[in-house]
Amino acid sequence: MPTALGVVFLVFTALALLSIATRRSDVLLAAQLTADHSKCFLMSDREASADAHDVERMLADRYGWNIHVPPSSASAGVQLIGARQCLYADGRIPHVMYRVRGQDLSLYVLNGVSRHASELVTFGHRSQIWTRNSKTYVLVSSARTDGLPDATRYMMSEAY
Repeated sequence: MPTALGVVFLVFTALALLSIATRRSDVLLAAQLTADHSKCFLMSDREASADAHDVERMLADRYGWNIHVPPSSASAGVQLIGARQCLYADGRIPHVMYRVRGQDLSLYVLNGVSRHASELVTFGHRSQIWTRNSKTYVLVSSARTDGLPDATRYMMSEAY
C-alpha cells in the first residue's frame, strides 16, 4: 500500500511539474503539440474533407468549445480535414487538421492563454505561436516551406 501511494504521488507531481513547465516554455508546448500532430495524422483519414461550419458545430456540441474554424481556401492551398479533442500538459485542447499542398498542418487553440508570438522548430516541425482575443494559437507543420508561407498567413488572418 505505501508503495502504491508513493507511485501515485510521483505521477501527480510529475504531471504538475509538466503543466507548470509547459506554461513557461514555448519549446515544451511546441514539442507536445508536434508529437500530438504526428500521432493524429497517423490515425486520420488524410483524404477526408470537411466543412468549417460543421466542424465548429461538432466542437461545440461534443466538447463545449466555441471557436472559429478557418475554412478551406483554394487560393492559400489549405484543405480542412476535420477536428478532434487532444490532450496536452494542461488538459484537453481543440485540434483542427488541414492539408496544404500534400503536407499536414495542425491548428491548436488554447483558450484564455496569452503567449508572446514566436516561431520555432522541434522534431523537424515548425510551430508558429500567436495570441489574439485571449486565445493562443499554435500552427504546427513540416519544417519544409513548400506553400506554407501563404497557408500560414491565411491561418493567422482567419483564426480569431
